[in-house]
Amino acid sequence: MEHITRVKDIGKCPVPINALFWGLGTWGMSMLWSSLFPSTKKIISTKSAPAAIGPYSQATLSPDGKTLYVSGCIGLRPEGGFAGSTIIDQTRQSLNNLKAIVEEAGFTLQHTLKTTVLLVDMSDYKSVNEVYVEFFNESKPARAAFAVKELPAKALIEIDCVCCK
Repeated sequence: MEHITRVKDIGKCPVPINALFWGLGTWGMSMLWSSLFPSTKKIISTKSAPAAIGPYSQATLSPDGKTLYVSGCIGLRPEGGFAGSTIIDQTRQSLNNLKAIVEEAGFTLQHTLKTTVLLVDMSDYKSVNEVYVEFFNESKPARAAFAVKELPAKALIEIDCVCCK
């Protein structure tokens, strides 16, 4: 008698659906399935950006590995302290931190779909844009910008993003 393995195409990964009957058992199939299709997010962390200053992650990666959510980055240097006291200094450092986190997850800034910019003073908007285009020159993501009363650690700016492969 000939053994025929039926294959069910799930995304890009064919899975033998009769593997359960040919030696893997329930536990083995569960392990195979969970390794092929993880169901929990992955926490992204890098020492190239400052640690989160609250109960949150620097970033989280979706279970399928295609969508990255980066928490708000302020102008702190990885070793501590602000990069400077001006909006230019803090914007550049915020974006360097964002870039370090994005790259730690295996993405680039070109994968950025959207950013959100929080400013303590909306009159800094033009200066922020001058630095922003250094990082997002060719592939400009969608963006929202808001003035807020105050930011963590008395920062002048905070920037978060969503990336997708």
